[in-house]
Amino acid sequence: MERQETDCRAWAGLHGLVVRRVHVDRGRSGYKDVSREGFDNARAAVTSGAVRTLIVWKLDRLSRKGIAEVGPLLDEFDQVGGRLVSVMDKLDSGSPGARLAIASLSEWARVESETQGERIRHAKQYLRNRGRWIGGQPPYGLCVDPDSGRLFPDAETSVYARLIADEALSGSPLVRIARLLNENGIPSPRGGLWQVGSLSQLLKAPAFAGLLPETETVWDEERGRRKYTGVVKPYRDPATGGPVVVGEGIVTVEEQKRIMATLESRTRLRGDGVKHPVRASVHLLTGLLYCGIDGCGTRMSLSGKSYVCQGVRLGHTCPGARALAAPVERAVVESLIARVPSLPAGHPTRKAMADRNVPFDRAGLTALWERSEVGSKRGLLSEAIERVWVTRAEGRGRRFDPERRLRIVWAGEGRAEQGSAGCGWLDPWQSEHVSGPPN
Repeated sequence: MERQETDCRAWAGLHGLVVRRVHVDRGRSGYKDVSREGFDNARAAVTSGAVRTLIVWKLDRLSRKGIAEVGPLLDEFDQVGGRLVSVMDKLDSGSPGARLAIASLSEWARVESETQGERIRHAKQYLRNRGRWIGGQPPYGLCVDPDSGRLFPDAETSVYARLIADEALSGSPLVRIARLLNENGIPSPRGGLWQVGSLSQLLKAPAFAGLLPETETVWDEERGRRKYTGVVKPYRDPATGGPVVVGEGIVTVEEQKRIMATLESRTRLRGDGVKHPVRASVHLLTGLLYCGIDGCGTRMSLSGKSYVCQGVRLGHTCPGARALAAPVERAVVESLIARVPSLPAGHPTRKAMADRNVPFDRAGLTALWERSEVGSKRGLLSEAIERVWVTRAEGRGRRFDPERRLRIVWAGEGRAEQGSAGCGWLDPWQSEHVSGPPN
């Protein structure tokens, strides 16, 4: 991944372009019908006119669905004067004859994906029929026997996996379990901090109870084939209809049922007929505030009347940035209203806001802000701001000073974010301003 981004950046520099943003769809197939936020955002950046060039390392990194997906994308780019560049294929859709070559290569990628997919499906079915692990990383606390293909407890991590299970069985909230693990220095499977989401996924994994997993699919009438839903459930033997045991789990099937019942009780049924987690309402700066204490960088969330570093809640060693919500929100909004009217005509934020019919005079913008709902306000902020770093107060009882405690990273002026593989938004006018946490 790093090599792909390096090659794309080198091409951009050679042609006088500066990377505005990097988008990566990690673990998301360019062939399967799955949500690809990076792909969608990169496409929208060009079609909205915010940028004019989308660079990919190779065409099959962009899409493996053939001309059915790449063709409309090229049409959309042409309509707004945008272009698609593939570094390794040496293709630029703005060059004569390039479109035919792009169409041919995109179809070839689709055929290759279909052939490879068929081979993989046959191999997985062979392993399923024999009750063997079909590949991929097993859940935390478990290993795969290379000879039998069966799961067994890992000597080092199974004790911690069982601790997680015991805590869940006793009714401990997932956030408390995450804090327990983090405070005792027990690393997550990826080596970082434990999060509520990763714990929930682990406890619900069929293999955690020794059962063979399968990702659920549904029939897509529009495309005429099945598509993945992202829901993982126990695989059932076509002959017996029962689940297939793939080895020894961390918990028994009955224990997992109890855990899932507890987790289920923490959800509620909404009007759409689907159960959703019980969560606090979304606040104005949710997702934009980050702890600016050196070495942290964790997102901040609202707790009571203050935004606080989530790392503290999860047992991070960070002393934790904290700031009253009202003055932080007021300072950020005032900065936004002061900045937008001064943006140059070609600035991507100005273009994006023009699509929202946002007025560019201070009085009109203020009036729009005051009559907007929280969701609309958050949309305006997200168009203009990459993130806001917040530091700790220098002492107790000090008056909030936004100049000292906040650093706003405006869209188009911040550090390129990691976020389809090797894709970037590029524009020749973009300034090379790098921002990070306040020192």
